[in-house]
Amino acid sequence: MAMHLFVSRALQTDSPIARFARERGHTLTAFSLVTFEAVPFALPEPWPDWVFFYSKQGVRFFFERLSAFRQKIPAHVRLAAIGPGTARAIRAAGHAPDFVGMGHPEATARAFRQIAHAQRVLFPRAETSRQSVQQLVADAVEVTDLVVYRNTIRTNLALPEADVLAFTSPLNAEAWYQQRPPRPDQEVVAIGPTTARALRTLGIERVLVARRPDEEALCALLAEICG
Repeated sequence: MAMHLFVSRALQTDSPIARFARERGHTLTAFSLVTFEAVPFALPEPWPDWVFFYSKQGVRFFFERLSAFRQKIPAHVRLAAIGPGTARAIRAAGHAPDFVGMGHPEATARAFRQIAHAQRVLFPRAETSRQSVQQLVADAVEVTDLVVYRNTIRTNLALPEADVLAFTSPLNAEAWYQQRPPRPDQEVVAIGPTTARALRTLGIERVLVARRPDEEALCALLAEICG
């Protein structure tokens, strides 16, 4: 049976979710419920040993600021990504990540604290970030917090009457339920455990969670639900 899927992220036409929807005859609506805006920040001085990125937006706004000041990351600084998607953004910016986590904050923090123990780590982040990894490693590394962008809920959106809702961040979930009441007949999917926790806080009791926080795993879960 054809279903209507909503994903809280703009998708490329060749993304696995877009391909899946086309091939199975499902209707797909995909757009973000939040906007992103740069926040001016001072570049670190002295530079830390590591820069740990939570998201591709953090990568984007951090490197845009460096470019505006015609600065480069010193050779000794190592780069870390919370998961494969953020690592791809680092590579697209012309750099090679030295550490790539699993996407899940707890597992990523356990691995990162071993490799970065007693070193200085800069965490560029969103203004509303939950700061998951930096809180979990604060007793093992020297944390420097840095807000580089602001994400704001979009309002007055034409939200679809979808059968399946797939949320890619806690703020996207919050944005949806600020504008729409929960429907018991909808399947609700989270890209990872942080988003799942946010959904449960919003009163959504049944939340399915992708095995990994990336589009491929999210697509696999949607395929299980929709067929």
